[in-house]
Amino acid sequence: MHEPIEILKKFWGYKSFRPPQLDIIKTILSQKDVLAILPTGSGKSVIYQVAGMALPGITIVVSPLIALIEDQVQQLQQKGIGAIALTGSLSFRELERLSDNAAYGNAKFLFLSPERLQNEYVQKRIAEMSVSLFTIDEAHCISEWGHDFRPQYLKTAVLRKIHPETPVLALTATAKQLVTDDIVKYMELKNPEIYHRSVFRENIAYEIHKVEDKLAAIELLVEKNETSIVYVRTRKQTYALADFLSKKGYTASFFHGGMTYDDKQKTLKEWLIDKKRMMFATNAFGMGIDKPDVRKVIHFDLPDSLENYVQESGRAGRDGNPAKAIILLADYDLKNFKDRAENGLANRADIEQIYRALYNHFYIAEGEGTDLEVSLNLMKFCKRFKLPIAKTYAVFQMFDREGIIELNQNVRHFSTVQILYQQENLRNYIANQSFGYRILDIFVRSYANIFHFPIKIDFQKTADLLSVSREELIDVLEKLAKREVISFRQGNDDLQIRFMLPRDRYIFQSKIKHFQKRIDIKKNQLKTVADYVQNKNLCRSQFLSRYFEEMPDTPCGICDICLQAPSLTDMELSDFILSELESGCFTQKELERKVGQQIKSVLSRLIENKKIFFDKNMKYCLK
Repeated sequence: MHEPIEILKKFWGYKSFRPPQLDIIKTILSQKDVLAILPTGSGKSVIYQVAGMALPGITIVVSPLIALIEDQVQQLQQKGIGAIALTGSLSFRELERLSDNAAYGNAKFLFLSPERLQNEYVQKRIAEMSVSLFTIDEAHCISEWGHDFRPQYLKTAVLRKIHPETPVLALTATAKQLVTDDIVKYMELKNPEIYHRSVFRENIAYEIHKVEDKLAAIELLVEKNETSIVYVRTRKQTYALADFLSKKGYTASFFHGGMTYDDKQKTLKEWLIDKKRMMFATNAFGMGIDKPDVRKVIHFDLPDSLENYVQESGRAGRDGNPAKAIILLADYDLKNFKDRAENGLANRADIEQIYRALYNHFYIAEGEGTDLEVSLNLMKFCKRFKLPIAKTYAVFQMFDREGIIELNQNVRHFSTVQILYQQENLRNYIANQSFGYRILDIFVRSYANIFHFPIKIDFQKTADLLSVSREELIDVLEKLAKREVISFRQGNDDLQIRFMLPRDRYIFQSKIKHFQKRIDIKKNQLKTVADYVQNKNLCRSQFLSRYFEEMPDTPCGICDICLQAPSLTDMELSDFILSELESGCFTQKELERKVGQQIKSVLSRLIENKKIFFDKNMKYCLK
């Protein structure tokens, strides 16, 4: 057995562990079960990977996140460590080959989903392996009280029956006591050592900024040489906002789940080496992200839960230096947030209606449907049964978690086109080529930003303008893409669904209480987010810690609540601005940095009252 510190140095290049990584590894090596509740940034993957390398046999890792599995396997393989993943739609021959490699090859790690673990053949092959450690990642998924309950996790205890003496490491970022008890109970952990690090981070200042203009607020808050992450809700926002800030002189990039693997790796590398400083991203940006010098994590939109918020904001200040986690809050945000919650959360009648519609759509009779695999065009399905798309998809995800269906969630609702040529080069191309000329001309005239990022394309409208069929249009676009004139991604609304259970009204009714519990938990999560951003008295860190059932003795002293100072009134702001302008002219951003508040509306009134004017250098000056 190799020493953990030597393994860490050789394969990861680190000279020391972070607390409590080494303590957990030593406990695992002593053959004891462990439950580790460690916030994001604690290096959970390093724990089981170093322990797995120190142990003689193979380590089996169960994770619900396919993207994370693929990322971990690739990273381990790049280090020269044997790693295999049983994910995706594998043929039996491929499953057999990979299982043989795990059982008899030089693999040290075998990754699989909880659903794959339920396969009898996979269980049989695991029984033939020399397994030194079972790792259950995202262990909170086993509990109905956890924020992402997955019924399949309840069956992970089968590993205990296959190899009763093999130690189990259960990992999660956050877990209240009810969840902790469920993990120990349902995973059948034997007198586990429990390691629990607080979500409280002494160097992170949590702040809520009430703003009129969020983009102006980002300019005010983030220096151009500062490393930052801005989380947004939609993919479109990532590239639109990155483009806007890039034009303002920031080195901004974007990241979302719809990008290709190569594009993700290129984007991440540029950010890690500081070629790009500001990252606009959806919550897909997080797995394996460990950049120590992130000074600010900004949420452009309200997060869906405090669990997600703590994980995402925890990517700030991993070097231990002062950092900020900021939520931007406009007047309309809370209303939109509550409306979205009400419209997106299904009730019992919605769930029953969608269940009947799904089985009726495929003409599945009572008692039938098990193992049937189908493709479903979500938009057409919702149109046929007059169902809201977002709510229907959310209910399908609930059916997936409850084991009613197995859902392939890789769906793109829209086709996109981006012109890869620079505008001047495109003119030369069009002048020398007849191929695709009319289409490119229409795109340039119809979509102003088509040179900068992918644009959603209305196929039918474009086809009508050209007097061609939709199929002919797609054929030309595919040929232009092959010539690398454009990038073209054709939309795909088809969900791949496998029915895991027969249509059965009694089975379905027995699951209704679970659906209701999940809805109640989600409602509570949304309520606590609203409470958090509206809180005006309790230290932000204390608020978060109490939510996770921790009780810090003292306020953090650095959040906006602890340091709150009364905002200046409009009259006081006017006096301040006029006083500052006596010494010269300033931009809006320069004045806002001096006062620490947004002053756009006050500046407008001062101009209207002819107290100040806007000069040719884009600065405000006294009349």
